Amino acid sequence: MAARHIFLLMLSVAFARPAVAQLDPGAGAWKLEGPFAMVTAGGIGLPAQAGVLSLSQTGEASLKGKGLDNVAQYDSDDHEIQGTIYVFYPSYADTALATWATDRAIRDRFGPAITLGSDSVVTVAGVPHAGVRRIYQKGELTAGKPLTTAAGFVRAGSWIVALRVSGPAERSADVEGALDALLAGMRFDGKDKPIEATPLHLAAPCPAPEGKRARLLRNKASTGNALLASLLGGSIVIDKGAGTAAEAKLPLTFPQNGARPLCLSGVVDTGRRKLDVLSPASPEDGRIALILLDDAGGTFAVEPALLLGKGFVVKRYGIGTVDVLGSYDAMPTLAQIGDILSGADKQGGMIRSSTTFTPDGNSAININPNTLK
Repeated sequence: MAARHIFLLMLSVAFARPAVAQLDPGAGAWKLEGPFAMVTAGGIGLPAQAGVLSLSQTGEASLKGKGLDNVAQYDSDDHEIQGTIYVFYPSYADTALATWATDRAIRDRFGPAITLGSDSVVTVAGVPHAGVRRIYQKGELTAGKPLTTAAGFVRAGSWIVALRVSGPAERSADVEGALDALLAGMRFDGKDKPIEATPLHLAAPCPAPEGKRARLLRNKASTGNALLASLLGGSIVIDKGAGTAAEAKLPLTFPQNGARPLCLSGVVDTGRRKLDVLSPASPEDGRIALILLDDAGGTFAVEPALLLGKGFVVKRYGIGTVDVLGSYDAMPTLAQIGDILSGADKQGGMIRSSTTFTPDGNSAININPNTLK
């Protein structure tokens, strides 16, 4: 599966500089309500004016007609400062993971000179501690023209709102002011409200040693894992006031929007790219492997098998979808994970079941009949 880097897509859109506003509802994905552009499916409203920025274009990044992958573009009157907001519905929604993936994309784009000037949690739409705010300095889109880039992340239910504002370094105050106005001016009219976030914390060293190669499970064990894993997406929201302590620690909630520390447990080689493997830094969180395939919700995960109480299930998360792949008797090695991602391990990478999730709470499961044999 090809990586889809939404940060680079947003840069190309933002710097296209449309001559006139193009407020395209996108087959019902957007609607206008006074000074707000509303994402129809999520009831999430974005202000049409934020500091020096004005809304200039709305649409869908992909998955046309579904309303799960929405983009709004902003521009200043002099076209020197651009902003983009991406409102998407990943099946593994987490502000800490979104922050990490975007940080990788920003550093890949702007090179080693770019620095993270500030990293904090801020109030969003009147909700304290609901948004991650990051300011990057010393980046360059073109040689000799230093930029300030501001990024923000908000999770509301299973929605992620990713914000970017960029402009000349000498106008960093306008860039930061625009980001702050966008964060403060958002609305959340639907059932999904902003969830508390914590700045991304990467601990070291990672207590996840490599073990022996895991054995691929087959027949009933694999089928049972696929059926249960299909029903549980990474965007699951745990009510802290309900359920047992064990339910409150479901591994699918990790890293709980930054509340649980992450660590780097290694790097996998897919043959085309080398990707970081993120794991829990605390033994209390069990053994999980997360690989961010892109900054648009693509997440490869190896999670504990909940049905059998032992072993691990491999899953691939996307926008409103999750594919359950192979099950193993132990955590696969980095080499095994790399083989699954590259396609070299066709059995481990075979889709056992696919589930689609929608913001209204509906889901549909498609089971691969070959796994039932």
